[in-house]
Amino acid sequence: MPLDGIGSKFLTNELKAELIEKKVDRVYQPNRNTILIFFRSGREFKKLLISANPSSPRIYLTTRDFVNPKSPPGFCMMLRKYLIGARLIDIVQPEYERVFIFKFSTLNDFGEAEDRFLIAEIMGKYSNVIFLNKDKKIHDALIHVDQDMSSKREIMPARNYQLPPSQNKETIEYYLNLNQEILPFLNNENNHLTLEKAILNNVLGFSPLLSAAVVSNAKLDDRLHVTQLTKEQKQELSHSFYRIVNQILSNEISPTLYFKDQKDVKPFDFHCLELKTLPYRKRLDKFSLTMDVFYSLQDEIKEFNQEARQIDRIINQNIQHVQKKMDWHQKDFSEGQKADYYQKIGELLNSQLYLIKDGSNEAKIIDYFDPTQKEIRIPIKSHLNPADNAAMYFKKYRKAKSKLQVSTKFLKADQLELKWLFSLKTALDKSENMDDLKAILDELSLLDENKNRKNSENSKETEKHILKNALNPGKPGKKSKKKMFEQNKKRQKKQQTSKKELPLPPREFILAEGIIVYAGRNNIQNEQLTFKKADSDDLWFHAKDIPGTHVILKADDAFKIESEHIETAAAIAAWYADNNKVKSGFGGQIAVDYTLAKYVRKTKGARPGMVIYDHQKTCFVKPALPLKNKIEN
Repeated sequence: MPLDGIGSKFLTNELKAELIEKKVDRVYQPNRNTILIFFRSGREFKKLLISANPSSPRIYLTTRDFVNPKSPPGFCMMLRKYLIGARLIDIVQPEYERVFIFKFSTLNDFGEAEDRFLIAEIMGKYSNVIFLNKDKKIHDALIHVDQDMSSKREIMPARNYQLPPSQNKETIEYYLNLNQEILPFLNNENNHLTLEKAILNNVLGFSPLLSAAVVSNAKLDDRLHVTQLTKEQKQELSHSFYRIVNQILSNEISPTLYFKDQKDVKPFDFHCLELKTLPYRKRLDKFSLTMDVFYSLQDEIKEFNQEARQIDRIINQNIQHVQKKMDWHQKDFSEGQKADYYQKIGELLNSQLYLIKDGSNEAKIIDYFDPTQKEIRIPIKSHLNPADNAAMYFKKYRKAKSKLQVSTKFLKADQLELKWLFSLKTALDKSENMDDLKAILDELSLLDENKNRKNSENSKETEKHILKNALNPGKPGKKSKKKMFEQNKKRQKKQQTSKKELPLPPREFILAEGIIVYAGRNNIQNEQLTFKKADSDDLWFHAKDIPGTHVILKADDAFKIESEHIETAAAIAAWYADNNKVKSGFGGQIAVDYTLAKYVRKTKGARPGMVIYDHQKTCFVKPALPLKNKIEN
């Protein structure tokens, strides 16, 4: 959830303690909505992150590293010009608003001290980063807002800066000073809002999470409306509100991450207060650290989902391309199946030329291949003589026969490629981290390599012709030029290969001492596991008749392998199979074949990971990963 006004108050105090009197050392803009400001004091550096991303605006001190563009954007260059070397002298937060005003002291072109202001507005889709001059006029902003976008508040250069419009809410001090047993908005008979909405709409700085905590502390049903409450329930809700207010005003900050389940490793929310109504939580020392952990994990999920969607789009495009090719090849195959018919008609016409009249559009001949010797009608060309019409059908026969041979070969290749692409889709569905996605991308790069190889083969003769004409073999010096050309080509190829990263290792699970299970991340790893890493007596596992990963069970001593180890390895193979529905709650048992690795073979011309095997046994297991001793790679 976004930062609320209460959290902004505590964060402002934390940033003051960390950054006041420190100087700006560097400014970066990693992406369109994010600003990074490095503060320095002696040898100590602090990194302030400000993001105006509408989906997740934020501000906090971070320890993360970001990739910066080679050419910094104009807004970043402007901040560098005015802020590098500037000293931060104050941070102001208007009461419980998600607005942070950083006041800097800097020197102008004449060496005179001037104040400059950087304002971070962390307000959902209205978030922005605005830079003001000494007169508090807008010098520039990360996001420009003109009159067409907002008639109430323009954010454009040379305009006077105005704070965001008031939300018509009251502060917690206001309600505390009233000292009423029941909060005023709870006595409003026209208030038909739910309890959480009523608090959210009337108290400045409260978030949905904090409002829900007030209701939960009062032990009231969050589905109740204000008009449904009794006097005693209103009093209990008011007392719950005052307890949290006193906790806020006494500066009892307890930065906490909140989880939906005890097993979750990624939090769903955070707050500056420890809300004990949420059972699964983890406290941290600082609020900035809490936000840094939360958003790092959120960004990791977003990056993973974004990359997965992009890979899925590439795979789907290739599947559509292959299916389109299959349609064309299927048409050629259907046409090729007429070859025997064309040959038969040609032979019948040749044997009965005397029955065909010149200039006729139809030939009536006896079908000698039919036991009943019936008469058939054959369409012919009127402008051709009988012999030429027979030759036309023989020509159709040869063309159809060629189509049949070629299309049969292409259809087989298309089916293998389609099977390979669907196996990549299965691997994508089972991917768990960025390493898994990278492995799939590495395999997809084979498509580009194959295309480039075909293009290079097609243009081989053209290159030779160009080289021959460019070097002019009759002139002296042709040998040195040709040699230089070849050396440059080899050097470029060597540079390309040297830039390639080391391949990712397969997934690894330790079942017991000396007993390890390996599972491939993609088809390339599957092939390496089965034919290079696995010994002939290692056990090989794969889901039966469906796409999945290759799994190898290795042991220092084969006699150590027990039935439970085989069952665990089979469960791992089932987990990465295409029809594993355990995560969706509809999972059942899956058939898994296993055999010795020496009985697994690769068919000639098949894609990576496409194998055949025999001597297998089949077991039925429920998909699962071992809970202990998993090595994360």
